[in-house]
Amino acid sequence: MYLCDMHSHSRISPDCDIPLRDMARAAIGAGLREFCVSDHHDLLDYDGFPAGPFDWPAAKEQYRTVKAELGDRLTLRLGLELGSAPYDPEAARAAVAQGGEELDFVLGSLHNWIGYHNNDLLDMTSYRGDEPMARRAMESTLDHTWTLVTRLADCYDSLAHISYPLRYIRKDGICLAMSDYEERVRAILTQVAETGHALEVNVWHGADLDSWPQLLGWFRECGGELVTVGADAHRPQDVARGIPQALELIQAAGFAYVATYERRKPVLHKL
Repeated sequence: MYLCDMHSHSRISPDCDIPLRDMARAAIGAGLREFCVSDHHDLLDYDGFPAGPFDWPAAKEQYRTVKAELGDRLTLRLGLELGSAPYDPEAARAAVAQGGEELDFVLGSLHNWIGYHNNDLLDMTSYRGDEPMARRAMESTLDHTWTLVTRLADCYDSLAHISYPLRYIRKDGICLAMSDYEERVRAILTQVAETGHALEVNVWHGADLDSWPQLLGWFRECGGELVTVGADAHRPQDVARGIPQALELIQAAGFAYVATYERRKPVLHKL
C-alpha cells in the first residue's frame, strides 16, 4: 500500500505549536512515502470572529526549508485546510490564489456554525446535551457544505471530515449518525464526484474509523473515484495514526487507488 497522509498541521496553525521539521521527521519514522502539511486557514476563528489573512510567507519559508533538508527521504507537499469558505467566498478565493504555484492541495472544511454564533463546533456549549440544538448544528454544517461543493468548487480539492460535528455532539452524549442525513449527504457526495473532487477519509489520528465504511460505500455508489486520507495530526506522535487502517477501508469499499495531489492535480496510487 502507498502510505501517505494528506492532512497534518504545524506551528502555522493556531492550534498547533510544532515545527514542520518535527512533523516531517515523524512521518519518516512512521514509514510514510508522501506527507502534506495542510495548516488551518479558517475564515472564522474559534470564537466566531473574522480571522486575519493566512501567513503564506511563513508557511512557504518553513516548507521550502524542510523540503530541502529532507531530500529524497520523503515527498513533502504544501497544502491548506481552508475553513468556512462559504462565509466569505472572496476571501477564500484570495487565500487560495496567494498560495501560488507551490500550493499542492486544498482541503475544504467546515469547523464553525456559520450564521448562528459562528463559533467552532467543538465548543461543547453549542449543544449542552440538547438534541434539537445538535441537529440544527449538523443541518447547518450540511447546508454550508452544499454551498461549498456547488458554488465554491474552486476552493477545495478534497472535502474534509464531512462528519466533523459528530465528533463533539457524541461527546456530549447525543446519539446522531450520518445515516440520519443520508439523502442530504448522498447529494453532497454526488456533487463531489461529478465535479471531479475527492472525499477525505479523516481518521482523526486513529480515533474515528467507524464512520467511514458507510460513507465510502455511499461515495462509491454516487460515482466517487478520488479518495484522500488524513490523520489530522497536531502532534508528532499522531502523524499517520490510523492511516494503514484507512487504506484498508478504502480498498474494502471497492476503490483501487488512493489519491495525493501535486499542484492541485490528483495523482493516483495503487492500493
